[in-house]
Amino acid sequence: MSKGSNSSGLRRYNERVLISELRRLGLASKFELAKLANLTPQAVTRIIDDLEQADLVEQRGKVQRGLGQPSTMYALNPKGAFSIGVNAGRNDIQILLMDFCGNVLSKVAHEFTLPDPDFLIDKVVQGVNYLRSSLSLAHQQRIIGVGLAIPWFMGAWKSELNMSDELALRWNQFKPREELMKKIDLPVFVENDCSAAAVAELKLGCGNKINNFLYIFIGTFVGGGVVLHGELEAGVHGNAGALASMPVTASQLDTVPPVAGSFETLANRVSIYALRRHLNARGFSIDTISQLPLLLPAAQVALDEWIEDAIDAFSFVIFSATGVLDLEAIVLDANLPRDLVHEIVGKLAVRVNLLTPTGVLAPQVLSGSVGPDARAIGGAILPFYANFSPDKNVMLTGD
Repeated sequence: MSKGSNSSGLRRYNERVLISELRRLGLASKFELAKLANLTPQAVTRIIDDLEQADLVEQRGKVQRGLGQPSTMYALNPKGAFSIGVNAGRNDIQILLMDFCGNVLSKVAHEFTLPDPDFLIDKVVQGVNYLRSSLSLAHQQRIIGVGLAIPWFMGAWKSELNMSDELALRWNQFKPREELMKKIDLPVFVENDCSAAAVAELKLGCGNKINNFLYIFIGTFVGGGVVLHGELEAGVHGNAGALASMPVTASQLDTVPPVAGSFETLANRVSIYALRRHLNARGFSIDTISQLPLLLPAAQVALDEWIEDAIDAFSFVIFSATGVLDLEAIVLDANLPRDLVHEIVGKLAVRVNLLTPTGVLAPQVLSGSVGPDARAIGGAILPFYANFSPDKNVMLTGD
């Protein structure tokens, strides 16, 4: 390190550590926080008292634990800060308001068949203004930012999304953060959509118990995130967990186009795009995934065909990833009905255990606990992460 830490930076870092511990535990005494954070009780007392004064922390009664005086318990104040999360998908937009404890207070959503940058910006601005107006004027001042979760390389999928060359070019030149900051007076944070969903699972879901997992999200296409040692691993180019183009074996379904090269890609077999293509080819007209329940049970056979093909492709991906990263778990979620997600996960777990090669420790296969809003929730976490998550760089700058 070329710089040493200064006292204000160290104090700010310790504040973030205690906020993160309270977020993880939900409720704790100053003594418990001091022990967990390896800080002196005096230091914790000063920090917690200041955080309480700033309305970021609040008292939640007393608890008797052993001999002595009852301990005052502390928790994050849900009204201490707010953020707005946006998921800008290829076929849908979700915009939601989140409090400091991670509770979703309200949301708006839109579905469409073809993504357009101007449409995206207009809907996000409208949604942000609507959600802000739902808070009191005092609480509006506590909105710390907007987090946008959006797929990278939107224009690269023009043939699959039936984009014109002109629209694909506009997406390739589109700078969402800059465009949003022209129209809203809040800080804007941007992350890949499935990486943001992985952060949501890490902070509000399975990450409370599992530190090393591959997160997979089935959306219009498919993507993921890699979590190692309790942190999102973005990779050198911010592209870790980009599963859509991961090579897999050829599909057995006649609705999947023949392999053009030496291998198939995961997105062409496992995605809502692939599911819609298969259902349409089997005579079940579907434009958006919200229409899926209306097609059942008539379309059950076609749906089962796609599930079996998806499990086959996912098995290849899981063993490839586990062979490199030696993961504890695979966490799978989707913009699909919850019973369908659980069915896919259950069948995939059986397949993985059945096919595990010699010398490989099979990871757990788990359903994501955040659900179809994981990408927007992950977006809402981004401002909190930037402002309140422990970051050793804070010790260097004092910010």
